[in-house]
Amino acid sequence: MESANSNRPVVELSGVSKVYPGPPPVVALDSVDLVVSRGELVAIVGPSGSGKSTLLHVMGGLDRPTSGDVAIDGVDLGALNDKGISGLRAHSIGFVFQDFFLMEGVDAVNNVAEGLVYRGLGRRERRTRAVAALESVGLGHRLDHTPAQLSGGERQRVAIARALIGDPAIVFADEPTGNLDSATSDEIAELFTRLNAGGSTIVAITHDLEFAQRFPRMVSLRDGRTVL
Repeated sequence: MESANSNRPVVELSGVSKVYPGPPPVVALDSVDLVVSRGELVAIVGPSGSGKSTLLHVMGGLDRPTSGDVAIDGVDLGALNDKGISGLRAHSIGFVFQDFFLMEGVDAVNNVAEGLVYRGLGRRERRTRAVAALESVGLGHRLDHTPAQLSGGERQRVAIARALIGDPAIVFADEPTGNLDSATSDEIAELFTRLNAGGSTIVAITHDLEFAQRFPRMVSLRDGRTVL
């Protein structure tokens, strides 16, 4: 939803580094500066080992940087304790992963409704919103299907609906087409484009250049640094 702060960056990284202790120490991110504005659709690309996943973990509050500053929707993550970061993730960030991470044996509606568990909403309201989210990703006809009854592309759509259900400030997608064939990858790219046109801010981490080239903005990483 647009607000008075609709022009405020959703993601701001300033001088962000992540070093894993050695020997020798491994520099996964090296003084990364990055700004993602509200309403953007961004692909972050790079070869294996370039720092893409580390960058996503730092941006999403799943890991803390060794140095530098990270802000999500105007909130400085460095000023939050672990509980505060967990609360921010629950309310402001949606995640989509390569392996879907759906609950087996649970239908699509309840898999998506799980994304609102920490919002204090009743079961009926969670289910109503889950149905609407599934319809928004084209799965209104698969509401009662479990993951085992869905194709890979449909499972990823369920995961995307779950990420969107809480109307987060930003959605991070980690290799969202990594387990999908090329035709289904195209469908997911088209879905992201449509959701972005509806107002969602999305950042996708991917090694798939063909997928990334469908996005209006592409950021390249190599050896932990952005490449201009």
